[in-house]
Amino acid sequence: MKVLVLGWEYPPAVAGGLGAACHGLTTALADRGHEVVLCTPADGTPSDTEPYPGIVRVPLGSDAGFSPFHPGALLDPYAVDPAPERAPAAPAPETEADPPAESSASSHARSARKLYGADLSAAIQRYSREAVTALAGHDFDVIHAHDWMTFPAALRLRFARRRPVCLHVHSTVIDRGGRSAPGPVGSISAVERAGLRTADRVCAVSGYTRDLLVREYRLDPGRVSVVHNAAPEGVMSPADRPRDPAGPTVLFVGRLTRQKGVGFLIRAAARVLESSPDARFVVMGEGEDRTRMIEMAAALGIGRRVFFAGGVSSALRDRAYREASVFVLSSVSEPFGLTPLEALRGGAAPVLSDACGVREVLPSAPVSPPWDAAGLAAQIVALLTDEEQRLGVVAKCRSELERLTWAESAQTLEAALEQARSTSGRRISG
Repeated sequence: MKVLVLGWEYPPAVAGGLGAACHGLTTALADRGHEVVLCTPADGTPSDTEPYPGIVRVPLGSDAGFSPFHPGALLDPYAVDPAPERAPAAPAPETEADPPAESSASSHARSARKLYGADLSAAIQRYSREAVTALAGHDFDVIHAHDWMTFPAALRLRFARRRPVCLHVHSTVIDRGGRSAPGPVGSISAVERAGLRTADRVCAVSGYTRDLLVREYRLDPGRVSVVHNAAPEGVMSPADRPRDPAGPTVLFVGRLTRQKGVGFLIRAAARVLESSPDARFVVMGEGEDRTRMIEMAAALGIGRRVFFAGGVSSALRDRAYREASVFVLSSVSEPFGLTPLEALRGGAAPVLSDACGVREVLPSAPVSPPWDAAGLAAQIVALLTDEEQRLGVVAKCRSELERLTWAESAQTLEAALEQARSTSGRRISG
């Protein structure tokens, strides 16, 4: 099969898990004998020293007048749609407040602006237009497009080249913003909705995301395939390392936004420290909620036991994984979640929100509703105070982790692409 892959992140230009997924699935498709044409924005970074066998790279937006790698991003790919003009309903008790209106210009956007450009909206339009002309000399059987930034290009090509489209959803604006009402024309939710309803096939990163697409975007569940992410590569670190005399560490790594539910973790930390006063909490990441989280920790009287490290290098992050006893994913809505898999390789026991996709592949990990601070604290305390239980969780989850490979995920994706081809005639002509 000849597969056209439309992506935005791809090593070495990566801002998050989207790049890892695009790379893992694309190379695995090539390993399975498919011919792959990969389109990504021209990023100014060095090209592959040795192109991956079976993959042809086609950069888009490569002329001197355009590059997605300029400072001052106006739109963050991880942003939410603006709030409606009318006042939102009052939040339920014990829930996080909605993010401030400036969230699309958050710290995360600033950290990713080299990748997503001076004006992402214009970059997406240019990418879509150039896809048609730049690919005129390339043949392909099916289009595989990653996340909302590439959906417009995929639909242009669908009608220009009469080829089926499989759209791959790694995250939605609903996950990030918590609002399910349709956005106006041109909003992220409108792009997602139009693309998903037009596509011949849809892939979701988890069953959790599939159910969201069916519920919120009214998709036929029969058109949606679940393609889980695979485990990150690397050598496993020992899980039974000597106890740190300074106290056990509970780690969080991610964007400090409403979606990630860090406030619930801070509230849980206050409860944990009542019974385990030597524990320390390390929060790695940037985001618009950082100041509010620091103030919350101070107000709860735990500021000296909660450390906000900000954005860190991959080397420091990996070191933190190796030193942590427990890793917490506290998200209020997480399509998948690669960080618990990375933490497991470091030897940390994961505690997961029950509103995430990664729990589908780690059924042995303890789970807790993100808004239940008492329940989350109890799960953390159980692992901090019972080393045998903690090591048992790590061992079981690592066994589950080893079954996650990009080769397996690519086999599921391959079936979805074939289904897109088999149903495309009716949908395209219609």
